Amino acid sequence: MNKKSILLIIVLLIYALITFVIMMHHEIWGDEAQAWLVSRDLDFAGIIKHVRTEGHPLLWYFVILPFAKLNLPVVSMKIINWLIVLAGAGIFMWKAPFSIFSKISVLISSAFLYWFPALARSYCLVPLLLFLLAAFYKKQKEHPYLYAVLVILLAQTHVIMFAFCCALFVLFVLENRKKEFVFSSVIIFCGLLSVFLYLCGSRAENSIVQSYHNGFSPELLNLIYKNVVFNIYNSVSVFYTVIFTAFCTFCAVLLFIKDRKLLFVWAFHHLYQFFIFVFIWGIIAQRAYTLLFVSLFCLWIIYEKFETKISKIVINTFISLTFLATLPACANIITRDWIFTFSDGKNAAEFIKNNIPENAFIMTNTPVTTAAISVYLPADKWKFYNPKYNSYYTFAVWNKGIPNPTDPLPVKEKTDKYKTIYVIMSGSYFAGKQPFYQSNDDVMLIQEKYYIYKIGDKNSNGK
Repeated sequence: MNKKSILLIIVLLIYALITFVIMMHHEIWGDEAQAWLVSRDLDFAGIIKHVRTEGHPLLWYFVILPFAKLNLPVVSMKIINWLIVLAGAGIFMWKAPFSIFSKISVLISSAFLYWFPALARSYCLVPLLLFLLAAFYKKQKEHPYLYAVLVILLAQTHVIMFAFCCALFVLFVLENRKKEFVFSSVIIFCGLLSVFLYLCGSRAENSIVQSYHNGFSPELLNLIYKNVVFNIYNSVSVFYTVIFTAFCTFCAVLLFIKDRKLLFVWAFHHLYQFFIFVFIWGIIAQRAYTLLFVSLFCLWIIYEKFETKISKIVINTFISLTFLATLPACANIITRDWIFTFSDGKNAAEFIKNNIPENAFIMTNTPVTTAAISVYLPADKWKFYNPKYNSYYTFAVWNKGIPNPTDPLPVKEKTDKYKTIYVIMSGSYFAGKQPFYQSNDDVMLIQEKYYIYKIGDKNSNGK
């Protein structure tokens, strides 16, 4: 084993240890819990029917499905997520053509140290599949079916990657017109079409998407751009805006010079993603980072076309600077997650199990955030009731609307029916009433801070 391989192994082992500690310390919150609960509490047909309303493809739900159905602790989802990100990091470190310093710079960015390995969501699949595609890109003629499967799987990770995969499909068809590639092209087309047909029309079934602003203006586009920079660097200062703009411009220029077909892929993804941000969905760090990952993919493909040493030094410098600049944001979010409680769902669930009867009537003001509690409760016990749903639930159902946390709850109506009821509040609380349980003030996300009231019992302060 050569020195380079030994160095890569050491770097990956250190990376694995650091991210494992960060991941295990992070508390699961509502968005992470949602996928686990859907996979745990619905049958196969129910999962397919429900996930469409979330506006997501199905791959992540199917990845965690066996573990959720076995009723394993939800920490298993965190470990699966971490292993997937670790695999993506390993492929990048071993297969990417960039310098060791550039690779380490990417590895210690806030994306690879925190957002992807710590938060268990479908985004963890993006770097793994994207880097696998980059590794096989120049071998697509030798392994067309493997390449086709990777494109389809990447399209199934998140709607944010759909346009990128469509653009890769167009390039695949243009560059592989011989008869032996027809079937693999058909496979990609059918895979992409299945994602489109599955999600087509789902906007009308998702209350959050329906409530999203859908008007275009130059001011809005400028705001979107600033939000992208903010989600990557945790700041919209001139310094970070210049770094992000310079990197995007640099990538565009290099692709224009070396591979204009790949420039189409890069530009199509960026334009599509901004379209999503303007009309469909908000910006979070993982979505913003796919812009940088797609840029890495493109630079990976054209890297060997630059024969001079100075050209490669410039490319590596841009990559290193762009990702190293996220270190302040990385330190900030990791420190905050370490000091504060990201979500109080686990503590609230333990309190419920120890202090509230299994058959108690428990009403909540919003299902969007209480998923972080339900994920730590058994599937068949302590289900919650929401007045807007007019039913019991464990996870949010987006086509039933978004309950307003400040809307009044029909407490009197329910106390007439039940001797004692319990009310879980998040995002608001009952003024003047003593909670049965209250989250500590160190909870990082205010919507994941819970107040539990016991109402109707003569001995209860919550009456």
